[in-house]
Order: sequence, then C-alpha cells, then structure tokens
Amino acid sequence: MPFATRKTALVPLAAVAALGLAAVADAQQSVRTTSIASPANANGSSDNSTFSQDNRLVRLMAFDSGATNLVSGDGNGRRDVILFSRGGGLGNLAGGVSRVSVGAGGREGNGDSTKPSIDGDTKRAPHCVTFQSTASNLAKGDASADSDIFMRELRGNRTSLVSEGHSNARNAVIDGECDFVTYEAGGAVFVRDLEASKTYRLASGSNPDQQTNGKGVVYERGGQVYHQAFQKVNLPGGRGRTKGIRRLGRPTLVSAGTAGAGNGASRNPSADDNGHYMAFESTATNLCLGTCRGVSEDRNGAVSDIFRRTISRKAPTNDRMQMASYSAGVNEQGNGPSNNPSMTGAGENVAFDSAATNLRQNSSTEADPNGATRDIFYWNFPRRRGFGNVSRESRPGGGGAFNGASTNPGTSNRSNYIGFTSSQTGQAGEANGGGIEDVFIRFLGGGPAGSVHG
Repeated sequence: MPFATRKTALVPLAAVAALGLAAVADAQQSVRTTSIASPANANGSSDNSTFSQDNRLVRLMAFDSGATNLVSGDGNGRRDVILFSRGGGLGNLAGGVSRVSVGAGGREGNGDSTKPSIDGDTKRAPHCVTFQSTASNLAKGDASADSDIFMRELRGNRTSLVSEGHSNARNAVIDGECDFVTYEAGGAVFVRDLEASKTYRLASGSNPDQQTNGKGVVYERGGQVYHQAFQKVNLPGGRGRTKGIRRLGRPTLVSAGTAGAGNGASRNPSADDNGHYMAFESTATNLCLGTCRGVSEDRNGAVSDIFRRTISRKAPTNDRMQMASYSAGVNEQGNGPSNNPSMTGAGENVAFDSAATNLRQNSSTEADPNGATRDIFYWNFPRRRGFGNVSRESRPGGGGAFNGASTNPGTSNRSNYIGFTSSQTGQAGEANGGGIEDVFIRFLGGGPAGSVHG
C-alpha cells in the first residue's frame, strides 16, 4: 500500500535564518516543490538538527552552526546553538531565529556549542534547550575548557550548568517536561534531576537517548545497545524523605534477536516516548532470524542496517524486531550501509541516512538517481498495516535528488517534519557553494489527526 500524497517543502534552514525567513512564508502551499530560501546563505556549516517534542505542533527546532551571519552580534568565531521558532499553522516554515548558547546578558560563549536537545510534550510548550559546550563563560560553576552540559531556560533567558562535577560531559538529551537531562561522562550515563538539582549514575555506557516521558534511557556499551528504566521516588534521608532516582530492574539488552545478542557492533540508539520501542544501527547478521517481517535472513551480510526493537509488553505491536532499512513495497533490504536512526514518539517511523541505492516505497516510485550518494530515508510502519515501507526524503521536491551527501536526520515527535544536514549545491535555495553543509527541514504533511502514515 503506497504512502498517501504529501504536501512537502524543503528549505535550508541555516540559510533561511540569514534572510529572516520571509522567503518561505507560504512554502507549505507547495506540493513536492522546492522553496528558494535566500540568495545570501549561511557562511558556515550547520548540523545536528532537532525538534521540540510537543506532539504535532513542533514550535521549535534547533541546530548548531559555525556561520556568523545567522544572528546579529555573532563575533565569537565559535560554533553556536541556533533556535528556530516556527510560526503557527501546519507546515508553516516561517519564523525567527535566536542564539541560545549564550550566558548572562547574552554573553557569547568562548568555546564551541553543539548537539542541542529540546523539551515539550502533548501538554506542555517547550521552554528548555540543552547542549554541550567547551565554553567556560556560560554559567557559574564552570571555569574549564572541557566539554560540559548546559541548559538554556527560554522563559527566563537563563543558562545553567547541568553536568556539575563531571569532566568531558557530552550527548545531553532532555525529557519532555524539562525534569531530567541524561548525558555521558567518564564512561557512564548520568541523569540530572533538575528540580532537585541532583545527579545520579544510571549505568556504564555512552551515547544515551532518553524517552520523552523521562522514565528510561537507551545507550551503548561494549558494542551492544541497552535500555535502563528508572523513576523518581521518595527515598529515606535526613529528618524525613527526599526525592531521588531509582533504577527499575536490570538493563535490557536491546540489540538481541531470537538467536541472542547481535553478532556485530550496535550503536546510535534512539528511544520513543514511552519505552515501547528502541531503534539502533548494527552490523549484526542474526537480529532478524525468525522475527523481522519479510527479511528473516540478512541479505547484505555485515553491512550496517537499521533495526527497531520492541521491548515492552504494552507496545501496540505484537513483534520483537523489525528492520527499518528494509522496504516491503519492493522486498528490498538496503544494499549499502545505513546509519544514524531517529525515531518518532510513537515508534512507527524511523528516519536514517544510507548509501543504499535500492530503497523505495514501491516499484512505481523513482529509483535513487544519485547512486551511492548518501540520502535520508524514512521508514513508515503503521501498526494497522503491519509492514514497513521506505521512502527517500532528501530531494528538492516531488522528484529528483540532491547532488551532495545528506546525513544525520532528526524527526519531530509525530513525524510531520524531518531535519537533516546536506552538502548539496545549487538546489533548494542553497547559494553558499560546495564544502558548506546546511540544515534542511522537510514537511511531510499530516491532517488534523497528525498522521502521515500510508
């Protein structure tokens, strides 16, 4: 069953920022077309796009950039975290930009700031942005040039140090309520309780991703992917009872099929809202045996594929493992390496980048015209259909392909937007020439129910 027709617009967001976004106010009215964003694009590369988790509204998007012409007064010569505030209306790509990797009074950071994460959920508007930075002048308690985790509170324009007491802290992810921040430091995964201003060690590992509900984290350890559930509880302490974080049970090995643990390296995990599903990439060849629909035997050997593991009995699908880099519409597993999965809140959609040339949603869909140039793909697995199709989304409009590699996707909570990085030139308003990567945003559609499932 093919996808429903989508209204799409593709805009280089970093370039849009330089112009003030006026050129794309009506981009959502186009059907599979490319909107020219600006004749004066960003003068530095951008990457690591991420969206607020506020269901289908998607009020905010953030990315990091080395450009100096996105906001006024940018003179630090460092990479900064840029916040894009999207205007109202489904698919409206107009809005404004600001810099959030700043200290008191808008003081510029004296180090590079990267990898933002934004809060927000179905009931709460986003107002917190976390990021990592080597700057030593953003908040009290930090005077060193190692990597630390910071949070920018948008309502009060305050920046605070999250990773107090830890050196070389990286890869921060915030939950939907701005209650918890998970990050890695010194070979371990930590969770910061922002309300209590306390930090707890969850597990040995790295590269964590946190559930939107703040009740679990997925991470890497020893070439495998694990999940650890946790909750906030009352603990004995002092004269009365104090709140703390407690692990719930032992870690779950996510990168395991019916034949046991994956026989290859698994990494780059992505969590859903509620701990039902975890996505990851792996070179393992035994994860689908007897369980993945349509592709029990791994056809490409020890080439990296994208998987979605079901780890909760409460999950709405009765399955264990699916391969997201497999398209049932053409019965094809990706013939090139697939990496960097980003899963939506319900776990029914996964975006990833891949060098595969054979992934498409059905036989009537255009084959990949740019060959092994890396593209962004989108796996759509609505539970009512029971199988997944894959579409190529890094394209100027309804057809064609970018002439440069597209990588590192980020998805909105309800899959109506995809952000990614691309080095393409001469399309979709790009005008800063080769060698400068831009961040793009693609609108996938979605009506009142917010569904883009086909």
